[in-house]
Amino acid sequence: MNSKKRIIEEVKRYEWDNVEDVIKSIIPNILFSVNESESKPNLLSSRFGGRPAVPDNFSWPLQSKSENAPLAFFFQLNFEEIKPFDVDNVLPDHGILLCFASVTNDIMWEHEIPDAFKVYYFPGIDSLSFADIPEDIPSEQQLAPRTITYRGSFQLPSYPFNYISNGLSEDDADGIDEVANTMFDEAYNTTMRIEMAKSIGLAPPVPKDDFHTLFSHNLILGVPISVQHTVAEVWSEMYCGEDYKESENYVNLISFEMKNREGYGFSDNGAHLYLCIHKKDLKNKEFEKTIFIVQNT
Repeated sequence: MNSKKRIIEEVKRYEWDNVEDVIKSIIPNILFSVNESESKPNLLSSRFGGRPAVPDNFSWPLQSKSENAPLAFFFQLNFEEIKPFDVDNVLPDHGILLCFASVTNDIMWEHEIPDAFKVYYFPGIDSLSFADIPEDIPSEQQLAPRTITYRGSFQLPSYPFNYISNGLSEDDADGIDEVANTMFDEAYNTTMRIEMAKSIGLAPPVPKDDFHTLFSHNLILGVPISVQHTVAEVWSEMYCGEDYKESENYVNLISFEMKNREGYGFSDNGAHLYLCIHKKDLKNKEFEKTIFIVQNT
């Protein structure tokens, strides 16, 4: 399915002040899925869980709030695998990004603690090797390895004034926000009905096409669906102290629902994790400036 063409078809079902301006607001993103089964990934593959690929001098990150307890390894992204889907060419074309997280019952609030999350970027990959998991990380805080696969897509962004400046009228901007959320909700509900039917042994409903597969909480770049407050505004306030000042420079590095029940998260309560970075910091590969936001349903 041509995802952009299909979204344009959906956009044209509605009335707009200037439909061409609305179509121009459609942006690319990258969807990712996590293998349902445990896997045995190679050293450099993208994955949730398992053992990270690290250099020889790597020191496992610690969380000071919990008596220097080691953070849990969350996921590894290989930019070489992602790059073919990076339409706007904003991501590095090589290198490994690692994410570690504090794992507690109140993980949705832990982003307020500076060392509750940690990312590392290793541009050189030739000397990396599998890290040993620290012995003092409990087994329930160790995710089994599950490979990640990517595919390119497009979306109509919610909260468009935060991400685009193409002369949209206020009515069209409000309409984009409403239609974008409607599209997502309908797609998500279709996916949930299919999954629920399968889980109880019933024949799943058959949608008219694959439109519902163009939407996901598992997203790189693009504009993620905020569970609570608009992510770009929350990030801007954390970045510079003002919720609107830098929101147009927000980049969704990766966002996803932390699905413990599906084996690639530590939360049973619908918490969503957003890794946010400034455009210039991404361009300069300063991933240490990544800001973590957790929102809960």
